[in-house]
Amino acid sequence: MDTASAPPAVSAPIQTEVLTGWRQNLPQQILTVLPLTLFFPVGLMYGGVLLFYISLLVSGSYLKRIHRVRHSPMLLPILGLSLVSIVLAAMQDVPDEIHKEFWPGFWHYQTYLFLLPFLSVTAGPWQRRAMQVFFAGAILASTLFVANFLHILPANTLFRSYVIYEGNKSILLGILMAVAAAWMLHELRRHKDHLLWRVLALVYVAAALILLAKTRTASLLFFILCAVLILRKLGWSWRTVALPLILLAALGGTWKYALSLPPPATCEVRLVQASPWEIFKLRGLCTVHQLRDFSQGRKVNEDGMRLEIYKITSDIIAEEPWTGHGIATWMHLYQQEAKGLSSATMTTPHNDYLLYLTELGVVGLLALLAIWVAQFWTAFRMSVHENLNTREMAMPLLMLTIAMMLGGMFNAILRDGVFGMAFMILLAIPLAGVRKKN
Repeated sequence: MDTASAPPAVSAPIQTEVLTGWRQNLPQQILTVLPLTLFFPVGLMYGGVLLFYISLLVSGSYLKRIHRVRHSPMLLPILGLSLVSIVLAAMQDVPDEIHKEFWPGFWHYQTYLFLLPFLSVTAGPWQRRAMQVFFAGAILASTLFVANFLHILPANTLFRSYVIYEGNKSILLGILMAVAAAWMLHELRRHKDHLLWRVLALVYVAAALILLAKTRTASLLFFILCAVLILRKLGWSWRTVALPLILLAALGGTWKYALSLPPPATCEVRLVQASPWEIFKLRGLCTVHQLRDFSQGRKVNEDGMRLEIYKITSDIIAEEPWTGHGIATWMHLYQQEAKGLSSATMTTPHNDYLLYLTELGVVGLLALLAIWVAQFWTAFRMSVHENLNTREMAMPLLMLTIAMMLGGMFNAILRDGVFGMAFMILLAIPLAGVRKKN
């Protein structure tokens, strides 16, 4: 993403204003500490967001804040997705059986609107402080996972997600640690001060993620983000082509070796008493064998249920591919098609792409992809800007976009407020003060 010269017009902070007075600085101060709340129960996160909204009301400078949002490169794509969902909702005939789910389902498609108030904050030193707070949260989360491994962490409300696997919240903790570790690696390349402590923190978080967090999505995400950093460093050369080929060859060899091993007796991690490394190997081995069994038409167990969900959902999509079946219809339609199957009780397809295709069709999915393309394009524009702080924020934005796109393949991250609001808070850090080109 580095180039020798910058184009004449790029996405960049319009200005880094020097704000005076505690009221004017309050939104930035609250936004700085919000990343820490992501590692604890969602009530703390929503409480912090509420405080941020209150701080906007008391801080004044309303016209300036509206101006920043109006000139954000994210405004039109975000409004585009909301407009698509509104138009399709207006065309939808809502049956009685989904009437209660319709409005919650509708608001799930407005998740990105929560990003707009965050974009009213100007760029400044608070962005780096927010990243440091995020790193501190990841180190704290790693320590809590270690404490749970040593059986000294109480299973109370505050730490429950570290002790007991709680679905989306537990997956989110792993994804947050993966993003934080990748951001740490990016910072390590840019800043050489306190080198030893930076390396130790990175290794500590990455080790806890891979060995203790028990989420395959997050582990895969971490390795992909590391590969992105390496490829960016190499630039366009024969090594850029060779590295993916080497990784694919290694993956193919690992796949064949895993298939040569006997399938595990159980894939339920909760039923296995083993070391973190053995559990990591178990989940990888289970994934490989389940993919093979499903491709050969064999029955998969509960750990491989998503393959079954994906297949049935694909058949539902084929019935109404362009505009979808309507908001909040996936669960009702899936339960009808999956009667008698273990996956019949699922509330989402664990995949944003399939959920959007089912309910909003190709039109809705394209609206979502337009937002992610805008994030990619903004990251590229930032990477070639003359301002150093702007360039340094380009890679975190790119990583967040990749995290959302990859996470959406295995979880309905924009369907669940636990994921959605967390990503909006993190996106606010690199996108603050960025404006579209004139």
